[in-house]
Amino acid sequence: MRVPYVLTLGVALSACGFLPLTRTSRHGAEPLEAAPKPASLDSSFDGCGADGAQPDYALNRRKNRVDDGTYLAVPWSVVARLPWPHTVAYRFRNQWTSGETREVARYEGAAVTVEGYLSGYRLEVPEPPNCYRAEASARDFHLWLADKPHRRERQSIVVEVTPRVRALHSAWTEEQIKALVGQQLRVRISGWLLLDQMHPELIDVMRNTLWEIHPIMHIQWQRADGGWVSLDSVTIRPDSID
Repeated sequence: MRVPYVLTLGVALSACGFLPLTRTSRHGAEPLEAAPKPASLDSSFDGCGADGAQPDYALNRRKNRVDDGTYLAVPWSVVARLPWPHTVAYRFRNQWTSGETREVARYEGAAVTVEGYLSGYRLEVPEPPNCYRAEASARDFHLWLADKPHRRERQSIVVEVTPRVRALHSAWTEEQIKALVGQQLRVRISGWLLLDQMHPELIDVMRNTLWEIHPIMHIQWQRADGGWVSLDSVTIRPDSID
């Protein structure tokens, strides 16, 4: 009985304005609204199905997609300021009203490419989409994408590498991601736009918005000469940046 109580309290706090809310704007979001939003391709990974584990199967399915897309280049600032209905905070998707679902669907599921700098990363704890598996190979890499170098996590968009996608990219190792963060290389992140409604308390603490790129499907980094390199093709070393 405690979980419904906590969820209800979270909604009440959000509705009353006690949770930090980022400034939002639809300026520049028209291409996102018009972009195709194909249904996610079901996936199973090492015994964990596309639905993952309880409680929010609909959210899990979006996080667990493995299909590629036709990516729309979107400025970082547009994603960081996208509006979302604050009444969905802490509520599972089967509890959303049709109006709330439509509002999120304006943008969610668009395939996007966003440029910026990784301000941090970590290997996530066991989570529902991955059936609460504990081994490192079955957990997400949680990255923070900022618009400028040396920003903090609270000034960044959350972008995530899932184990299902990482299994297809042997070069996406912790060492490579750590190099992108440590050397503050400009990166291009391509993946699926998603609203993770379960973390509003982290806005202005560990993220700028609830909008994420999740999952990431492609990672590129920029050389000093301006060229772009896939993280799959070249190992990042000090002598390879130039």
